[in-house]
Amino acid sequence: MLFRSSALPKPARRPQIISACAPGLYTDRALSHSSEAHPGRTLIKARLIRFLFALHRWMGATLGLLMLLWCITGVVMIWNPYPATTLGDRDYRVEGLAPIISPDRIALPAIPDAATLSYARIEMLAGRPVMSVEWSTGAERASGLYDLATAAKIDQISEADALGVARTYLQRHKLAGQPTLTKLMERDEFVVAGYFNNSRPFYEVPLNDPEQTVLYISSKTGEVSQRTTASLRVWSWLGAIPHWLYFTELRRNTPLWQQVIIWTSLAGCFLTMLGVFVGLRQFRRRHSTGKFASPYRGAKFWHHMIGLVFGVLVLTFSFSGFTSMQPWGWLESGPAAGEAADRYAGKPITWAEARPAFEAQAIALRTVSRERSLVTFTQIEGRPWFIWQSADGSRRRIDANGQPAPFDDAARQRAADLLASDKGPPRFVLMTSADEYYYPGASSSGLPVVRVESSDDTRFYLDPDTGSLRFIADDGAKGFRIWHMALHTFDFLTSPLREILLVLAMLGVTAVCGLGAWMGVKKLARGGKLDNIPKDEKPAA
Repeated sequence: MLFRSSALPKPARRPQIISACAPGLYTDRALSHSSEAHPGRTLIKARLIRFLFALHRWMGATLGLLMLLWCITGVVMIWNPYPATTLGDRDYRVEGLAPIISPDRIALPAIPDAATLSYARIEMLAGRPVMSVEWSTGAERASGLYDLATAAKIDQISEADALGVARTYLQRHKLAGQPTLTKLMERDEFVVAGYFNNSRPFYEVPLNDPEQTVLYISSKTGEVSQRTTASLRVWSWLGAIPHWLYFTELRRNTPLWQQVIIWTSLAGCFLTMLGVFVGLRQFRRRHSTGKFASPYRGAKFWHHMIGLVFGVLVLTFSFSGFTSMQPWGWLESGPAAGEAADRYAGKPITWAEARPAFEAQAIALRTVSRERSLVTFTQIEGRPWFIWQSADGSRRRIDANGQPAPFDDAARQRAADLLASDKGPPRFVLMTSADEYYYPGASSSGLPVVRVESSDDTRFYLDPDTGSLRFIADDGAKGFRIWHMALHTFDFLTSPLREILLVLAMLGVTAVCGLGAWMGVKKLARGGKLDNIPKDEKPAA
């Protein structure tokens, strides 16, 4: 005999354990079994989830603004890079140098014969030939700028010399203007990086040309260390300066700036992963249709859905920004690369060995018909060599006797033997197109290039005219190329596909960060109550 259902006693109502501590996060239906078995564990889990929701909001309202700034400025930097004297294949500094006029009698600086020469160049400074040189005696390093006609040391170039450099720059670049000297300054946002330290202080010289060019001329060497135009300055303030956090007071303290970049990038990674977790958790099945959907409406809905689509890209850009700092030695070149470079350079050259070679260069410069604007010392195989560079960018290698010494196949084979001497048979090739580690837009550029490849897959890239070592792609450099350059700039793609995909990606990431930051700030302005967590598992219609 069957009993009527109405005769059966009604089951007791399940206790809503969660509702007291985290209202709206779960229902007793969703957690009935677990709550009955482990009520304490369920309570802890509910509180943890609620904490993660709150943390996501608070971090989104604060760090989200910085990430939004990174996104917007990153789009600007696709087409407007940070100012530099070398952009692409153009070297604005060398283009602005006057041809070297060698004196009838050269007067070299008084450097100790036993000193080891590390760097030297010859160029014109305000109408007279000068030599900038660096050397070391034991652990002590020294440097100086010397007049090649008198051997007198130039401790600091004068204002008149700086204006002379600027006028030469105007003439060589065929610009209409009249330079004026404004001030002697240490740093601003365009010369704040550490690699400018040896050139400080600078004469800031506006050229008053149509492009409103400003030159930063080193008071120590007379070198045009930086150049900006009105357009570059505006785009830098809209792009590179805020993107890199190149604000003077922060960037001047390099260790602090590095730590700020590292930890804000890591925080961005954590915020992104937290957002993906929250987004996936809230992407739930509709009871009416059985399909998954978002429980939100309006701006919250779009933040939720766009975040699920572009969350991986947000994480990608944050993580690759973190790797740009090569944190804690990660992605740095190993000692083997430095050892190979030292082997290629050979034993250190003393001033006593190099002095006759500099005298020969001065004689040779008086006899050549082609304009030479810059002569740079280098050493290969323990011998002194010189690179003669013209304003048009052409380069020639000159030996210690002042004679042309092309970097031909025989010299390239010797270079390959030195660079990969203990790593099996070396291989070299004249590369006329980019490969995966040497390409336009990377830290190394300029084609053609001689590539030497060792048996352990380390690659060395040499200037085909001079034999100078341009770039070493060892494990650290290869890792940097993948974990930073490829992920951060999409440089493995060719134009215009790269720009199109990068812009689309940045627009999606900007939408995620912008909506999240706006909603977070708006909610915090109202007191920060977490009332947008769905009341039940059923998504809104």
